[in-house]
Amino acid sequence: MRTRFLALGATCVFATGAVAADLPIIEPIYSTPLYDWNGFYAGINAGYGGGVFKHPFQIIGPEPVEEEPAPALVPPGPGEIIFATGSADVTAGGFIAGVQAGYNWQWSENVLLGIEGDIQGSSIDGRVSLSITDETGEFLPPGESADFDLGTRLDWFATLRPRIGWVNDRFVVYATGGLAWGQTTSSINGTIVGQTVIDESITNDRFGWTIGAGIEYALTDNITFKTEYLYTDLGSEQIVDADFGDGFNFSADSDVAFHVVRAGLNFQF
Repeated sequence: MRTRFLALGATCVFATGAVAADLPIIEPIYSTPLYDWNGFYAGINAGYGGGVFKHPFQIIGPEPVEEEPAPALVPPGPGEIIFATGSADVTAGGFIAGVQAGYNWQWSENVLLGIEGDIQGSSIDGRVSLSITDETGEFLPPGESADFDLGTRLDWFATLRPRIGWVNDRFVVYATGGLAWGQTTSSINGTIVGQTVIDESITNDRFGWTIGAGIEYALTDNITFKTEYLYTDLGSEQIVDADFGDGFNFSADSDVAFHVVRAGLNFQF
């Protein structure tokens, strides 16, 4: 009887081991962590910019003095009247390149807040020629003209902008806008009846605003790629207010606003 019991016990042990060997092995499931956008970053960018630079102008000439039929009457003194007014607009364009730095705060899984500053070197430039004739002959001799060549170049600009974006793991779509400032160089050359009356260049520091949007994608755990559009308005500045003699005065402003499309790389610390 004892021998039978031991044999039965051994059979049970072997059978249990065989069943355990046939059970499937369940591998642990690991979820891929979402990309962490929090922290400081810095990078480089390059692109192209352009827009219509406007140059509203005004030329004031001496008022013609009519001869009085009665010599005994004293004629009025010469005054001033507007000889010509308008706007010399030019399509400007050129390349830009620069650096940026900022900080991101991932407020939730899908909301990103941040601030970014950048500075750009620029070759955006535009020039226009203007020729004015006088059909009445009151200001200019018949067949003669007043000719001007003027233009404005954007030397550099910078922006400081908050950002707000929608996050999907490694992908961000964002809107941005804020302060802008920069430097322009404007030049003007003018001749009246073939004689040079002005040849000047002036540099202006400008302040304005910017607004735009972009997309950014994390290529690695530390490197992101972005493309961005900005519209920037640096306002209006006077570029010339000159007297030519003989009662003529030429004044002009420069209105600078432009679009930028650029791409860049950021390194996240």
